[in-house]
Amino acid sequence: MRAILLAGLCLSPLLATPVLAQVQQNNPNAANQSMENNNQLRSLRQEQTTQGNTLRMEIQRNQAATPAPNTGPNAVAPIGGGTGIGR
Repeated sequence: MRAILLAGLCLSPLLATPVLAQVQQNNPNAANQSMENNNQLRSLRQEQTTQGNTLRMEIQRNQAATPAPNTGPNAVAPIGGGTGIGR
């Protein structure tokens, strides 16, 4: 999952060049191609955001599921709980 995220982050600057956003006047399909490129870039950004949010959520879930060690004044006393002095 992390490899996909890193690969997407590395490729996005290469795809987001200003040349793709420009429309050539002598090409009748240029506007369609430009919109298609913009949609693809938007889709990639959305996928990256989704993957990043999913990864962040998994990390938070793992941290929340890990119990902290119970030490200090609120530690559970041994079974019997007595002072060791019999009556």
